[in-house]
Amino acid sequence: MLMKLRIHIHVLFFVGVLLPGASSSSSSSSSEEEQGGSQSKGASHEHWGYEDQESWSSAFKHCSGTSQSPIDVDTNGVTFDPSLPAITLDGYDLTSEPAGLTLFNNGHTLKLQLPDSLQIVSGFNTTFHAAQLHFHWGTVAVPGSEHTIDQVHFPAEMHIVHYNSKYEGLAEAASQPDGLAVLGAFIGIGLHENKEYEKILAALTDVSIEESNTEIPGFNVRHLLPNDLRRFYRYTGSLTTPPCFQTVTWTLFNDTVSLSRRQMAALEETLKADQSRQLNKNFRVPQLLHGRSVLASFTDTSSPGGVSPARHDESKAAGIDVHSSTGVHATESLPKGDILAVAFGILFAVTLLILTVFWCRQRKTHSSVRKESWQDVSYKQTKTQDV
Repeated sequence: MLMKLRIHIHVLFFVGVLLPGASSSSSSSSSEEEQGGSQSKGASHEHWGYEDQESWSSAFKHCSGTSQSPIDVDTNGVTFDPSLPAITLDGYDLTSEPAGLTLFNNGHTLKLQLPDSLQIVSGFNTTFHAAQLHFHWGTVAVPGSEHTIDQVHFPAEMHIVHYNSKYEGLAEAASQPDGLAVLGAFIGIGLHENKEYEKILAALTDVSIEESNTEIPGFNVRHLLPNDLRRFYRYTGSLTTPPCFQTVTWTLFNDTVSLSRRQMAALEETLKADQSRQLNKNFRVPQLLHGRSVLASFTDTSSPGGVSPARHDESKAAGIDVHSSTGVHATESLPKGDILAVAFGILFAVTLLILTVFWCRQRKTHSSVRKESWQDVSYKQTKTQDV
């Protein structure tokens, strides 16, 4: 009996000592996984910033890996891959979403939480569910896209983050080799307001302070992406923020979307980090490829959108907008009806000018003839008796 009592005491002792340690270990693991998946406010949030990117690798070992993102896409070095399937999306229309969508300023970016009903159903060998989208931007003087095309930065870049359907959610998938697929869209500056992006930008003042959030009505998220999803670049990389897990398959669309200068200024100037510091220039510098291949789903990669990077720089220096929703580096074109109207207007003006010149010449000729005819007529003074 005494022996059994001693055994029970020993069991209780070991349970009391070991269980708290096991519980603590589990909590720590869960916390790290959550930080990697959602990049929420926490320990990692307090120990990294875009101004000290060189030090990321000392606190987050994956940030010094050889498959890091973003990268510069050298269009002369990409490989055309005709087997790349087109991206097909499903469930992106959230106009009837009853609860609305949560827009959040986490001090690093502007993030919109998305329901997992949004899916990539074609383009990969499995289905991916959406989790969130966020933005990277700069200032008027410093364009803020993360990825670059032929070393050219765009004013901003949007990422829609998806996780592999075989995992429970973003937190679990973030650290898995096949866990994430991110759709990236370059954002340029155009002549007109973008009514789809305005559904997000109109709420910026409600989330201007770090760690603030608001609800916005549901809308069709598909309209935030370029019209043509068939032309894109593909490569394997990482999260562009700590912990920099190298678990992302990147899809960068060749065509851009455009905001007005006013809308871009709102993104650049409204949000705050650390309660007072302006939130902008939240982009990581391009990372080395280390032998990775960059694939393209289209062939005319030497001059995407029909305008070379050199022309882009020249136009930018001259203050000319070269971004549009119709192609990377493309100028914002007029509608066909407007082009025809301008052409007919020019033709009419030229025709009117020709007719005017012809009429003036004819008038001058007739005037000269009439003058000569009158000079040939002789006059005789009328006498009184002849009357």
